[in-house]
This record gives sequence, C-alpha cells and structure tokens, in this order.
Amino acid sequence: MSKEEVDRREATSSLTRREFLMRTGLAAGGLLSSSLACGRTAQEALQPTATPRPAATVTPSPLPPVSPSPPPSVTPAPLAPELAADTVLVGGKVITVDGADTIVQAVAIKDGFIQAVGGNGEIQALVGEKTRVIDLGGKAVTPGLIDPHNHLQVLGQLRDFYVPLLPPEVKTMDDLRQRLAEVSAQRPEGEWVQGYFLFVAEGRLPNRHDLDPVSPNHPVWIVQQGGHYGSANSLALQIAGITADTPDPVGGVIERDGRGEPTGVFYNHRAMDLLRRVAPRQTAEMVCDNILYALPIFAASGVTTFHDNNVRGVDTVGSYFDVDRQGQMLIRGRAYYTLEWPGDVERALKEIEYYEGDGFMRFAGFKFLLDGQALMAYCHEPHSGVRWDTPTWEPQSFKDAVRALHDTGLQICVHCVGDAAVDLTLDAYEEAMNANPRPDPRHRIEHCVISTPQATQRMKDLGVVVSTQPQFLRMFPSVARAVELFGEERVQRIMVAREWLETGVPVALGSDAPTTPWLTPQVTLAGAVARIAFSNEQIGPEQRLTVQEALRAHTQGSAYAGHEEQIKGSIEVGKLADLAVWGEDPYTAPLQRLWQIPMAMTIVSGRIVYQV
Repeated sequence: MSKEEVDRREATSSLTRREFLMRTGLAAGGLLSSSLACGRTAQEALQPTATPRPAATVTPSPLPPVSPSPPPSVTPAPLAPELAADTVLVGGKVITVDGADTIVQAVAIKDGFIQAVGGNGEIQALVGEKTRVIDLGGKAVTPGLIDPHNHLQVLGQLRDFYVPLLPPEVKTMDDLRQRLAEVSAQRPEGEWVQGYFLFVAEGRLPNRHDLDPVSPNHPVWIVQQGGHYGSANSLALQIAGITADTPDPVGGVIERDGRGEPTGVFYNHRAMDLLRRVAPRQTAEMVCDNILYALPIFAASGVTTFHDNNVRGVDTVGSYFDVDRQGQMLIRGRAYYTLEWPGDVERALKEIEYYEGDGFMRFAGFKFLLDGQALMAYCHEPHSGVRWDTPTWEPQSFKDAVRALHDTGLQICVHCVGDAAVDLTLDAYEEAMNANPRPDPRHRIEHCVISTPQATQRMKDLGVVVSTQPQFLRMFPSVARAVELFGEERVQRIMVAREWLETGVPVALGSDAPTTPWLTPQVTLAGAVARIAFSNEQIGPEQRLTVQEALRAHTQGSAYAGHEEQIKGSIEVGKLADLAVWGEDPYTAPLQRLWQIPMAMTIVSGRIVYQV
C-alpha cells in the first residue's frame, strides 16, 4: 500500500458517520436528500435506526426485476466538488440488507462512506468531473461479508509451515504414511515434520504405530484440520517427555493403549499443548507474513471484516496490530485473545494491548474453548465419542475467569459444541452480568452445535449472540453416523438456526476457516440453506434458513456480533462503503450454484481491494 493510500485510509477512517453526513450536507437535508431516500422523506431516510437486535426473520417484498442493461449515458450537470461522489456503482441489483431488504439499482460512495442509494438516474446526478463510474452490468451488490469466526493468520501457516495431508492426495492411512515418508526423506534427521490432515478412510486418527515406521528419525506432529486432535510419533513423545506416568491435564485426554502407554493421540488443546510446547513455533515475523498472505484471499471471497476468534499468544495478537500500524490491513479485522490455561487470565488483564487502531484493526475481546470437537463434546448425557463429561476448564475457575474479563468492558466468546458446555457458559455469563450489570455486553457462544430449548430462551434473555457455521453439517459422513454419535434427539437439535431466529436470538454466520476445507461466505450461505451431510442427506431440515436470512446473518447479524451494526452490515447512507460485487445474483442462483458463485469485486472504505 502506498503512502498516499495509507494517508487516505487514515483520513477516511477518522470520520464518524455523523461527521460524514455533515460534511456532505446530507444531515441538513442537502442536495437530492429527499429523492435519494428510496421513497421516504429526507428526515426519515437520515434518522439513525435504533435496532437493538437484528430482525429475527425477513421476508423480502416482491420487487420488479432489475434490468441488466447498462444505464443510459448521462452528461453530469455541474456539481460542486464537495457534493460529487467519489465513486458510483450503477446498473446493478444492490441488495441493501436494510430493515426492509430494499433492492435498488445504484449506490454512491464519498469519503469511504455510503453517500446515497437509489435508482440509476438519482445516483448519476451525483457524478462530478472526477467521479469514478462503475457499470455493474446487472451484477448483484451486497454489503461486504463479515466473517465473525475464523483464524486468518492460521490460514497463512498452512501455506508452508505445515505439510498438507489432504484429499485427493491423501485419503487413506497408507496415503498419509507415504506422504510423510516423502517429506521426511527430504529433511535432515532430527528435524521436525509438522502437518495437518482432514480425515482418512479408516475412520480413525493416526497413532504412533502408524507414524513410526515412515519417520523413525524425525519427530512428527500432525493435527486434524479442525484443530482439536493431534497425533505424534514415538520420537516426538520422547522429546516431550510424555510417558505412561504423564497425567491427563484438566480438560484434555492423552490416549493410551491397554498397557497404559500413550498411543500418540491427543484430544483437546490442553493435552496437545504438552506436545506442542517442544515443537517449533513461528516467529513474530512469520505471523505477520501469514496475515499478509491471507488478507487478499479473504478479500477475494467478498469478506470486508474478519474476526480472528482464536488468537493464542500475546505476541500473535500483537502481530495483527503491527500489520495495521504499517498500514497493510487490506480489509478490517478484530482479534480475540484465547485463554486455554488459568495463567492466561493474568496475561489477558495485564499483557494484552487493548488496541483500538484507526478502524481497520482492533482488539475486540476474549475467547474460551469449553470443549473440543464432536468426539469431545461436553454434554449432559453420554454420547459415543471419546469423552462426554469433560469440560476443558474446571467450572468454577471458568466462571471466575469470565467474571474478571467481563469487568474489562470487552466481549467474551466461548466455543461450545455440547449442550452442557452451552449451559455452563450461560451460567457464567449470567453470574458475571448480575455481579456487574454493564449495558449490552453482547457476549457470544461460538458454534453452539447442540443446545436445549431452555438454552435458546436464556440466550435471548441474556442478549447472547450465537456465532455459528451450519456448513459444518457437511463434515458428518451421513445422518446415520451423526445419530450413532449423538442419538436421534440430539441430532435434531444440531445448530437450530431457525429456532434461534424465531425466538429472537441474534445469529451471526461465519466460516471458521481454515478448520474446514471451506473458506468462502458462499459455502457458509449454502450450508445454512441446505443443511446437508456428506451423504447429501439433510440434517434438521426444519432449521434451514432462506438465502435472504442467511445473507442477513452473514452481514448485519455479524456486524451486530461485533457491536458494529450502526456502521456496517447494510448498504445505507452514512455507513462504511464496504461492498461485495457478486458474479451472479445470490438471491436467484440455484442452490447447487450458490456455493461457488465467484466475486467480481470487493470494496473497503470505497477502495477496490479485489477485482476480477
């Protein structure tokens, strides 16, 4: 990014919405204010909308189709430079995701904010001598997608720090062993081999007996892509000092054979940390490079704001801020510091920089993981996984930590797969909020895979946001396998998105990239609409969302999840000009096409950050 672009970004981000409206004359009913109000009066159009929560459901009113033909050529009338738009997008289908799901043809941008929305003629009246005019050619425009749960810098790690052991090259245990043998042969003896895998056809995790024959002289550590299971060979176990006498840490499991010896398989982060503490780690410079690598990938997917919802290490959090200070944040970001151990509470309170930045990057709060993936889901009743009754934190320690972090005034997010994890989280939130009833903390539950009807009502009553990823259902091989793990009754309550919306629970949709093979918002939307397992069977079809509801949850709902619904998440006058231009219309595309629609352009603060 050039110095001029950095200066422009800083100038743009320093404007508030009110200052923007005053500068352009719109707050005082300036030029064209009434005609650009989309059928409302100027006063109605420019009044901030007080919306305590995103609408539960929205059924768009029937609208006439937008003509894909290019707008008529218009010679702009003389217009004062301070009133002329910097950029206009005309001749398209602008899906505003406002309260009425209004659809218009065009949008004007000035000083990084939405200046006006309306018909082609109305917007072209704002074209001045220096205005950039973008003919959409009938393409759809939505608010920039907000991904409220991902691990952006980890995507960069997967580039070359970890060896990929993924389909189609790796489908079986033999494939995995062969690839590890190839990598080990290219490295000096004693050098670590670290990798990641999705699954193998045998349906189990690799153990040291699988890994030792192909890499006896290299310590090996490979992690399942979801991030909560890991496998080590015997040399890595030896270096870490992990033996039959090593106890399981609280909330973690070291798998053991019939003789009590470690098999090399670890479940949950606290157990995995016993091995990871001796494995090579990335430097701060490498983390910054990871961030810079991943930003354009997210931008190309139409994402204009990301929440890295699991940032481990004070230095890693700081790397995001370093990238921002250098003016290199291509899109906007929010970082949440992860607490895995009781000692992390002290670091969260005393060592983390509560960075504000200039609007592109800031520190947003804290993250706990109260259980792991499905095999370690903390539930009220048994399931057929590895452990069903093991939270990763001792309950009272967890509640004490939540209380301390609630008092900082920042947001707390908790990873919950099982229904007992959800209930313990709600207990902790409720106790902290009763002890310190600060306004609108908007704490979050991440994933919320299994929950009870009573928990849904408690979420609404406490104002808790659910940040979820229905595309995860695709990871179940079949409905039968899901039922085998959790039972029929609980399978029907997996990610009950429609129940949440209809009850009034705020819902945000995200990718959780790169913990699954899917990064893009298109897949997230399709997952919410389809709810299908890998077998293409539907899981809980009554919980499906419409594409309009899913898009709202991925834009306005995700803005709400970050306390930012007043400045982003919809295309409305005075909000940030963060936009996604779709190659095809997501509202009319067939479901089998929705997940793979390409983005044509991504705009952040009025600046094109991606273009085909």
